[in-house]
Amino acid sequence: MTENTNNHDVIERVLIREPNWVGDNIFTLPAVRELRRRYPRAHLAVMTRLSIAPLWNLIGEVDEVIPFDFGEGWRGWRAKRDLVRTLRKKRFDLAVVFPRSFASAWLVFRARIPRRWGYRADLRSLLLTRRPACPDGYRRIHRADYYYRLLKGVSASASAPPVRIEITPRLRERALSIVRGEDAGIDEGRLVGFHPWASYGPAKCWPADRFASLGKMLVEKMKMRVMIFGGPSDRGPADRLARAIGAGVINLAGKSELDELGGLISLCRGFVANDSGPLHLAAAIGIPVIGLFGSSNPAATAPRGENVRTIFKNIPCSPCLKAVCPSDFQCMISITPEDVYSQLEQMM
Repeated sequence: MTENTNNHDVIERVLIREPNWVGDNIFTLPAVRELRRRYPRAHLAVMTRLSIAPLWNLIGEVDEVIPFDFGEGWRGWRAKRDLVRTLRKKRFDLAVVFPRSFASAWLVFRARIPRRWGYRADLRSLLLTRRPACPDGYRRIHRADYYYRLLKGVSASASAPPVRIEITPRLRERALSIVRGEDAGIDEGRLVGFHPWASYGPAKCWPADRFASLGKMLVEKMKMRVMIFGGPSDRGPADRLARAIGAGVINLAGKSELDELGGLISLCRGFVANDSGPLHLAAAIGIPVIGLFGSSNPAATAPRGENVRTIFKNIPCSPCLKAVCPSDFQCMISITPEDVYSQLEQMM
């Protein structure tokens, strides 16, 4: 099935199927904003995982967020069936499918959306009406460029424009109230954020004892306060890290949704994290960030922004893209707390 381009100007309702990771949702923002520019009067909806949906409260160009949580087995099948019915009722004219999976294309096909754009992959070509070939070596292309180049008319060599997420004064005030609920006397000008985790696996994570040493240095030498961020599953490790750093820590793991996290990050003078969604959120907000890379490839997933630095030691076996290190973990162990401290001190 091929796309009928004669009715290009009658696109009034656009659905964007987002990837399943926070960082990738942020990497799609240049493409999302380009779609808004092209269709200024269209209803623009994003479909994303339930846990990621609050992130889109920060993006003013989007009119609607459609969350999904499929689960497993019978529950998952029923959730997909109900979502297809919902999408049919909404009568979208165009679906832009960023994930490369068969299931993501199948769902918008079943929803009877007449125009369906997505990369040709995973035996799904017949489900799409516009299906450019996936770029050669796409895993080495920066993800923001990869998503941006899916759009019709964008050059195969184009770089995605930079993006900035603006935090509203109201959200910033709410964030400040959360922090002062932990410590009423906090000075918002002396906060540094840590996100010491990564969903993909431990190979992406700088060791906790290194984060602890860095935290102590920031507290003792620069008189900063360290805010530890993370999800509900990170609470135990975050408690242990907070005890290892000692005084000067505010442990916020599991205490905020993604939109609130954006407000909290905006209070920071600096932010240090592994290759993870909060790292990319901090970069988009515009505060000084340092990304720690080992198993993942900074050429493809480093944060972008004016106040961004990455530390990557370029060990011969990295980036291996593995979830668990099969070797001696030198790619991350070779990054010292002094490395990070000196970079952060310069940036702040």
